[in-house]
Amino acid sequence: MKKSHRMQILVDLAKRKEDSVAQQLARDKAKVQHDMQKLAELKEYAQQYESERNLLGLSPYLTTNYQHFVDRVQQAIAQQEAAVGRAEQQADMSMRLWLQARSKTKSMDVLKEKNIKIEQTIEDKKEQRQSDEFAMRRFFDANR
Repeated sequence: MKKSHRMQILVDLAKRKEDSVAQQLARDKAKVQHDMQKLAELKEYAQQYESERNLLGLSPYLTTNYQHFVDRVQQAIAQQEAAVGRAEQQADMSMRLWLQARSKTKSMDVLKEKNIKIEQTIEDKKEQRQSDEFAMRRFFDANR
C-alpha cells in the first residue's frame, strides 16, 4: 500500500474526529443560546413584577411576600447567569478543540498531498526510464 493511501486513512480518521468535535461545538453553542434566552426571560419576568409592584398599593404583609418572591426571582437570575457563564466556557473550550482538530486534519491532508506528489514523481521517473530503455532497445535492434 502506498504511503499516500495510508495517509488518506489517517486524514479520514482526523476528519471524523473534527466532525465529532464540530457537532459538540454546535451543541455547546445551542446551549449557550438556550441559557441566554432563559436568562432574558427571567430578567423580563423580574422587571414586570418590579413595575407591577410600583403600580399596586400593597399592604405591608403583601409587600414583604412580594419582596421575597422578587428575591427568589433575583436568585434564579444569578443562578442562570452562572449557567450562561459555564455554557460559554464550555463552548469556548469546544471551539479550541475544534480548531486543533481542524488544524490536524489540514496538516495531515497537506502531508498526504506531498506524498502523492513524491509518488507521482517517482512513477514519472520510472516511466521515463522504461521509455528510454525501450527506445534504446529499438535503436540497437534497428542497427543490427
